[in-house]
Amino acid sequence: MSLLRPLWMAGLFSLCATGLFSQDATQDQPTSQEAAPAAQPGQRTSEPKLVFPVLVFDRARVLNQSQVGAALEAEIDDARAALLTENDQIYADLEAEEQEISDAKPTMTEADFRARAQAFDEKVTQVRQRQDEKAGEIQTLYDDGLAEIEQQMNTILAQIARDLGAVVVFERNQVYLMNGAIDISRIAIEKLDAQEGVQSGETMQPLDGEGTPETPPTQE
Repeated sequence: MSLLRPLWMAGLFSLCATGLFSQDATQDQPTSQEAAPAAQPGQRTSEPKLVFPVLVFDRARVLNQSQVGAALEAEIDDARAALLTENDQIYADLEAEEQEISDAKPTMTEADFRARAQAFDEKVTQVRQRQDEKAGEIQTLYDDGLAEIEQQMNTILAQIARDLGAVVVFERNQVYLMNGAIDISRIAIEKLDAQEGVQSGETMQPLDGEGTPETPPTQE
């Protein structure tokens, strides 16, 4: 009996100590209601924001597939085609005039022939200079249009980077390996078209077949 009493008291002390420690641990930890209070009526619950620290975009794709980029390319192509047609006609006329001078040489004095040949050469030089200036004007038109588009594109890329919490945006050809989920080319195209007042009417999904995010969550 004397041997069992210490064991019994030790067991009782152990049970009391366990209950005391359990109670203390329960008091230290917040209840589920304290950790996540219920939303009040009419109160919006915050949703987790997706963050993409690194983003990439395909510059050529944005320029080629955006409405404003395609419109610029079409305008320049038409202007260049018209200039080529004009050049072909001018050069054909010059060749005919040159042949006419050559055919008339036997009936002309040496001085008259040299004068007419010199006048023809000056005409050719002036025509070539004028056509080169037209080509330069078309190139300037393209460069100015491209610079304007890229300025808009840079503004849009900066906006997307802020929305997604990105700290750096690379061109796709600068990246050796990547996950398609960080490619924002399609988003940039849609925003660029919307800025120009062009609505595609296409409903985009968060991910396309290749795993590229088409429209990440926008923040209100």
